[in-house]
Amino acid sequence: MDQDKIKVLVADDEDPLRTTIAAWLGDEGFDVQEASNGLDAINVVQSSDFDIALLDIKMPGANGLEVLRFIKKNSPTTEVVMMTGMSDVSMAVEAMKLGSREYLTKPVDMDQLVPQLRSLIKKRDAEDRIRQLQSEHTARLLYDLHNPIAGLKQSIGYLMKGMAGSVGDHQKELLGYMTNSIDKVMGLLNDMMDLTKLEGGRVRLNKGIANIADGVNRVANEFRVPYQSSKITLDVHCDPDLPAIEFDSQKIEQVVQNFLSNAMKHTPQQGAVVVQVKTVAMVMEEGQLPKDFVMTSIFNSGPGIPAEELPLIFDRYRNVVEEGNGNKTTSLGLVICQRIIEAHNGKIWVESEPNKGATFSFALPIR
Repeated sequence: MDQDKIKVLVADDEDPLRTTIAAWLGDEGFDVQEASNGLDAINVVQSSDFDIALLDIKMPGANGLEVLRFIKKNSPTTEVVMMTGMSDVSMAVEAMKLGSREYLTKPVDMDQLVPQLRSLIKKRDAEDRIRQLQSEHTARLLYDLHNPIAGLKQSIGYLMKGMAGSVGDHQKELLGYMTNSIDKVMGLLNDMMDLTKLEGGRVRLNKGIANIADGVNRVANEFRVPYQSSKITLDVHCDPDLPAIEFDSQKIEQVVQNFLSNAMKHTPQQGAVVVQVKTVAMVMEEGQLPKDFVMTSIFNSGPGIPAEELPLIFDRYRNVVEEGNGNKTTSLGLVICQRIIEAHNGKIWVESEPNKGATFSFALPIR
């Protein structure tokens, strides 16, 4: 990246320092915007993308740590550098734990500032390249694993049809067990490939303006027969005056499919699954005003999720306990859902109490 394209946000309530830094960086070819307090900084980040944010720790409205949290959640590619007085060094250390790359003590050394920022961008670009190479390697590995396993399943299908000689009932049972195991492995590989694409930034959202209720009803109708076969009631309630919003309908329907599939697995016979779509006002970050969202929630009347398992639901590196049966399963499907919702600047979460069912929800911004 050329230095003249590096976008920097300078947020500090000390006008002389802020304007001096902005002017210095502007003279060096950086594209600079200023914010005089924490809330202004958050608003600016919401409307523009930045390569670097220089944040004062103590600011009115929202302090530097609050702005840092917002940036890390909503603009993760932005590198953050904290500016602090000597008395605030402990807060600067806390900022490093929250994701700040560096901190500068005041008064800021202008001669060192520009080289530091350029070095920071070079490090970021190098790390991005390494992550990209890792993602590409993982994708190739998963593809190389998928093909022979698919071939193995096809060969077992030939055997079950008697194309290599007669097959007895016991042999068919064993071959059927092998097929089921292969299906589970292929499902896991497919999830891993989807997740690798999402995290590698190779999947672009194909957004359009639509009413999310249409997609929810479409997916729910696909599940009517399986739910009836499992003797589970499926009810869908959508507010009649839902606004049209911008989203990738295929990706959001994938999330709804995952939620409904999981709900069916974990709901006993004669149980119920209830889908609700409605508008809500939510505060996404501390210090922000409530904003309007369209929320989709799917409740199932299963045994619920133990409290100690809830934090692991969207963790790709951990196993979680399936509701009711005690078996371990990977949560990659839910991690994929999380990545999809976060790519829409939305929120995804789960609420549950033992023996009181579970509710999986996601909310997408109206604007």
